[in-house]
Amino acid sequence: MVTLDWDNFSTWSVLLVDDEPDNVEVVAETLQFYGMTVRTAENGAAGLDTLQEFVPDLIILDLSMPVMDGWEMRTRLKEDPQTSHIPVLALSAHAMSGDKERALEAGFDGYMPKPIKVPTLIQDLRAALEENAAPSADVASLDGATAAPSASAVPASDGRAAGEHSTGQPPGAGDDGRLGTNQPDDKRADATPQTQSDITGDTS
Repeated sequence: MVTLDWDNFSTWSVLLVDDEPDNVEVVAETLQFYGMTVRTAENGAAGLDTLQEFVPDLIILDLSMPVMDGWEMRTRLKEDPQTSHIPVLALSAHAMSGDKERALEAGFDGYMPKPIKVPTLIQDLRAALEENAAPSADVASLDGATAAPSASAVPASDGRAAGEHSTGQPPGAGDDGRLGTNQPDDKRADATPQTQSDITGDTS
């Protein structure tokens, strides 16, 4: 199992596999703000292809995706000696009773429900991973390096190449810092967000 250095995020490389563009944008840019190297894929099949030339320290994997979902990708990762040692964190917008237990039984190393809370993303990642690894671990507080980025502290971006994300302020987070209330797959085609409230799930 890869050991993550929580005192030096610049040593991290992360593969984020999620088919929701808004989730990918915000999570990737937030992780990059802390110095992590981030690659993205839109489904499990694309994620496995990315792993042919990119070996991350952590995989953040959405459970519900077209083509190949997170459950199938996790099974493939466990079966491959080249990837079986990489910790995998499950993401799910369909947080129902028993989902977390099912994910952990399937071999995920942690479970985090959507919507994502941008200001506490790092703390939530650590809590999810360490809860499964050591239930008694105290993850209530982190040092100042994990504080949420402020708009004034983040440089602006002048564009990005395909498959890459800027290190600017994560877009799309509402007043409560949440993002990522994706809908069931059969509704996504007609559910493209048109407003900021649609993206963030903030109906106030």
